Amino acid sequence: MKFDTDELCTPPEVCGPDAEGSKHAHLIAQTTDDNDNRITKFLKRDKPLLGAIAAMVLLMNFQKLSYILYPFKIFSTWIHELCHGTAAILVGGGISKLLIYPDTSGLAWTYTDGATWKRGFVASAGYTGTAVLGMILLLFRRTHRGPTIGTISLGVLMIFSCIFYVRNTFALIMLPIMAVVFILCAWKLKAKHLGYLYSFLAATCSFNAVDNISELF
Repeated sequence: MKFDTDELCTPPEVCGPDAEGSKHAHLIAQTTDDNDNRITKFLKRDKPLLGAIAAMVLLMNFQKLSYILYPFKIFSTWIHELCHGTAAILVGGGISKLLIYPDTSGLAWTYTDGATWKRGFVASAGYTGTAVLGMILLLFRRTHRGPTIGTISLGVLMIFSCIFYVRNTFALIMLPIMAVVFILCAWKLKAKHLGYLYSFLAATCSFNAVDNISELF
């Protein structure tokens, strides 16, 4: 049996008083036997991601359960609109305000110098940016501190976006609550459970880029 402690999802210090036990259990869950084939290794190492995808597909296809996805839809809309704003900043423009509505739609008021290519870049950044962020989150899903740092960073970024850019009442109530929940989860949840939440957030970003793009046509 071979393993690398750098491949743990979260540091032991966030696992509570039973840190060593949690670390050992998580280490066992993250390792594979040398005799395992590639498919078996993938299934063992990516249980959180596969579980997140399975849960999302299930919830998306049963209307009575779809309400569980509501906060995650708000999250993906916030990411989408923030990507528009970030693109505007990258081309020398800026963000006037971000609006997130209860029906999970959103609007980013941005500005540039009016150049056509810059406007096109900003307009396309919503779905492409969400997909890129989902990819980045997925890349760090099995690293030592990836899920912890990633979840906390998302919470902190939410708070900062509310301070500087978000300007409607619903979003100013909903987003800070979600931010606090993310930070508390990263702080209090054991590695295994945080891995599932982190994978679900990453999958949410990726699914937003694929599922909602149909609205453009």
